[in-house]
Amino acid sequence: MTIAKALCVAAAAVLSTTCLQAQETFPKRTVTFVVPFAASGATDHLARVLGLKLSKIWGQAVVIENRAGGGTIIGTQVVSKAPADGYTLLFTSYGFTANSVLRKNLPYASDAFRPVARVATGYNVLMVTNRLKKKSLKELIADSKTQSGGLSISSSGLGSSPHIAAEFFSKLTGANYTHVPYKGQGPAMVDLTAGVVDAMFDGMSSYSHVKRGYVGAVAIAAPQRHPDAPEIPTFKELGVDFVAGSWFGMLAPAGTPDAVVAKINADMQLALQDEEVKAQMVKTGASIGITSSEAFGQFLSQEATRLQNLVNQGAKIELN
Repeated sequence: MTIAKALCVAAAAVLSTTCLQAQETFPKRTVTFVVPFAASGATDHLARVLGLKLSKIWGQAVVIENRAGGGTIIGTQVVSKAPADGYTLLFTSYGFTANSVLRKNLPYASDAFRPVARVATGYNVLMVTNRLKKKSLKELIADSKTQSGGLSISSSGLGSSPHIAAEFFSKLTGANYTHVPYKGQGPAMVDLTAGVVDAMFDGMSSYSHVKRGYVGAVAIAAPQRHPDAPEIPTFKELGVDFVAGSWFGMLAPAGTPDAVVAKINADMQLALQDEEVKAQMVKTGASIGITSSEAFGQFLSQEATRLQNLVNQGAKIELN
């Protein structure tokens, strides 16, 4: 064996030992999940359920720190500046994608993070006010082209997943609409229920409003019907090849060691083997399932490209 080869073998052995030690020793202290949203939303709920289980697996406390504001920028920036050691992690959702494409001069670099895992995926349902008398998708699109301003479609905020879904819907169907942004899902749903606006895209977390008859559901932008709402057809069934929604996942500061990311991902997978954890997470209406770090990275890239293509097609999505 040559000296060079011997050195390579030795280096690989040291690296392997270092990675194994990192996996065995992480974490040694409290881990913080920064959630860039206020408490009580779907992202916060998923983070808390997962954090509670991980604290038991790790034997260390997991603290959920809500840092809302700035369209998720405030909390995201906090993690971008955190030490790359795995002890401060970002648990976020679609706003991360929207900001990377739609906002200029973000206070953090696009490569300031590395993916850890995607935890869940939620799909948007087109819901309508009862004032419209449960019109079909075809009728809604036709109405949008004849009434002044088109359909009034509310959302939980500029650049949110429901807002982006409305833009995709408009581009795919030719439907005209006026966007009515709100500061959160709650007030947007209140006005939809009251008939102040015509329609709204939202996740299955709002399905209870449909079940109670407060609003109608036209179609779900998912690959197949949702098991909890089998009566809602997919857009594809109605002739529109349309899939849109949100994602929920974990990211770490760039530079976090591979072994630490692998340990966190593996333990998240272990947490999701617990039936009670899955049952609690499913309450958000999202489809639960852990991906690898690499798969999550590819997914984020694809989502950003898809949104950029929408913008290139002329979508006017202006963020404050």
